[in-house]
Amino acid sequence: MFDFLLDEKNFASLKEYIDFLNGLPDALTEIEQFSDIFRRSGHLLLTPPDGQALTRAATANKNNWTAIVGVVPSLGAMGRQLVGQTSIFVREFEQVAREAPNRQLLGNLDPSRFTPVNFGPMGSNRTTDLMQLLGNLVLRLDECARAVARLKALVVEVSQTIHSIFVRFIDSLTLRLCACHGPDPKIEIYYALGRIRLPTMQFDPNAYYSQKQRRAKAREHLEVLRGLYARSISAGNNIADLCHRMGYFLEQVKAELQANDRQQSLRRAQSSFAQLAYPLQELEGMARALVALSYRLEP
Repeated sequence: MFDFLLDEKNFASLKEYIDFLNGLPDALTEIEQFSDIFRRSGHLLLTPPDGQALTRAATANKNNWTAIVGVVPSLGAMGRQLVGQTSIFVREFEQVAREAPNRQLLGNLDPSRFTPVNFGPMGSNRTTDLMQLLGNLVLRLDECARAVARLKALVVEVSQTIHSIFVRFIDSLTLRLCACHGPDPKIEIYYALGRIRLPTMQFDPNAYYSQKQRRAKAREHLEVLRGLYARSISAGNNIADLCHRMGYFLEQVKAELQANDRQQSLRRAQSSFAQLAYPLQELEGMARALVALSYRLEP
């Protein structure tokens, strides 16, 4: 159901976007230097892009990407461990419940029959009672949910600046260079004069190209940037949706565990814990995919 959310192309598109950002400050510096030469030559230049604002946004997004690269593998590992611990508890509970008297209550079960689930500095080698074990599972669920929220916040922050960066930069390239000459867009003039190379584009301004080829390259590279913009927006939305779904299933598991107290009958507890199978299966798939993707996310 969620395979498209975990498509590696989503992360690859964001990484491609970050690579673009790495080269953006140099391109903006070249544009500013070129504009100064034209201005001193007497041309009445139209308003250039805000190089400082774009550079600040690019730097912030690169930092966010570094954080994303760190969160993804830890979230994947945390999710797999959590699913494993919860699944073990459910299996052990089923075994204990089958052997227990019919009227026994959940809070009276022997905790030594269960694999301990420890959490933080309060952890020990043995859980003192079953409700503590359930409480520790809930704490681990909350910890995992915070990691999911952290990843979503980072991705959303990147996504929110994708539009402003691309629109401001791409639109500026399609405008006229100055008010005193023809309607040719800046990007074609930059390429025709061999002065500018757009970030991540395979183009040597000093190589031999005819004027026609240079202008064609300019239009081609502008379309590549538009495609990168569309892919980056889509990738950010998909990864945010993945975080939403992961958070939803974590909350489902938490709610089901918390629905059982000490006075719960084993029969009702069995029915409740059986509802965990589907969300745990979904979480396991997401966690495994995140672990696999983490090896491909290095900057």
